[in-house]
Amino acid sequence: MINLQSVRSDTTHDQRLLDCRAEVEPALHEIIREAQRKGWAPAEVAMAIADAADDYILLLANRKTIAH
Repeated sequence: MINLQSVRSDTTHDQRLLDCRAEVEPALHEIIREAQRKGWAPAEVAMAIADAADDYILLLANRKTIAH
């Protein structure tokens, strides 16, 4: 189960990114460990996650373009 803390509103953008990474990185490592147990190589899993994240960023960017 993923247990994330609430976002602090009194931090800078850069600090928010660092805080977010600190919160989600343990879940990322758990996904990689679980995939390894299923036979996937860590590099394969990391690349799949990176590709999915890139696709999601492009989706978000496209949504912003359409909204304007």
